Amino acid sequence: MRAPRLAALCATLAALLYACGDTAPQQRTAVEVKRKDELPKWLTPIDRVDPAYWLAARKSGGGPVDEGRVARLQAALDIGGAHFLEAPRMLANRAAQLDDMLSEIGAAEDEAQSIESLARVAAATGSKQTFGDLCQHYFNLRKQGATRESAFADLSERYSVQKRGQ
Repeated sequence: MRAPRLAALCATLAALLYACGDTAPQQRTAVEVKRKDELPKWLTPIDRVDPAYWLAARKSGGGPVDEGRVARLQAALDIGGAHFLEAPRMLANRAAQLDDMLSEIGAAEDEAQSIESLARVAAATGSKQTFGDLCQHYFNLRKQGATRESAFADLSERYSVQKRGQ
């Protein structure tokens, strides 16, 4: 009597978790973005925009999206996925947020390069890290006047301590 109820409960919980998470494959839109304001400000779990495409489209200025840039961002998100806890959608959101914050202080960077560089910092720890935390630490260093190189050197030193402590 309990087994069927338990099985039904498990199936329901699994369906709910699937619906809430980032487990569904993301679909790249084939639609040309004519205006930047047509893009969602942030990607949500229900958006059907490929995260790499979305990041590239944010910078397209309303023109066609450069497929080479999409491929570069996809490669960076793949690298990030190996070293961060967040799903590609959240990596894209945080990379866009970091880009916006760096632009505000006159230190704009390429999102793909930022993701890859932060992934190298995370890789040095030997365990997956939280991308959002690393982005915030990086931004704080840049805001305090650190160069890109010195900020990554500082982060690498700080985070490599985690591996030594294991």
